[in-house]
Amino acid sequence: MNLHSYKLSHFLAINSLFCILLLLFRVYVTGSLFYSFLIWNLFLAAIPYWISLALSKTIWLKKQTLILLAILGVWLLFLPNAPYLITDLMHLRHAKSSLSWLDPFMLFAFAWNGLILGLLSMHHVFQILTYKWNSVVAKRLLFIVVFLCGFGIYLGRFQRWNSWELFSDPIILLKDCLDSISNPIYRTRTLGITVGFGVFLWILFLTTTSFFSIKKAPQ
Repeated sequence: MNLHSYKLSHFLAINSLFCILLLLFRVYVTGSLFYSFLIWNLFLAAIPYWISLALSKTIWLKKQTLILLAILGVWLLFLPNAPYLITDLMHLRHAKSSLSWLDPFMLFAFAWNGLILGLLSMHHVFQILTYKWNSVVAKRLLFIVVFLCGFGIYLGRFQRWNSWELFSDPIILLKDCLDSISNPIYRTRTLGITVGFGVFLWILFLTTTSFFSIKKAPQ
């Protein structure tokens, strides 16, 4: 691990610890474990980051197209868990009036952490795809990814699907996906979440791209 990666991982660890300490403080003050699910959600948000980080350091694997695409498929399956933390802000309706300052702060901290993990992971994959092909192909693929991610957020928040259920209940999941798209009852919400989050993530990705130096590696 180079110095830059070490510093970044150190920052992410501190950021995650801060979020957990906020939650523990709330538990201490209220005696309630209501928001304990945030720790699990944060763990899931870190999975795509870990996958992309490991993949970015495995040079030989970048030359094995089929294996690379398979691992990136798993990465894509877990990627929605990162920005998904933003939707946990909806739990503010359960906030206690006596903690009107703490609950929004804590939920925002977790959401911000998840968003950072997701964006960094996307930049890892952008570097990998640029290395494998070129930056034009990488951007086009990432453009598709952000909208698939938006659809994944919809499935997770409103249809209550988990990433690994693609393997345990693939047929039911597929039917639910088709129903979400075709059923007029769900279509507007599906489109709104998918496009809304997709555009939001794409804007953030383009905004943060200027902070990363992407170069095509020699073949």
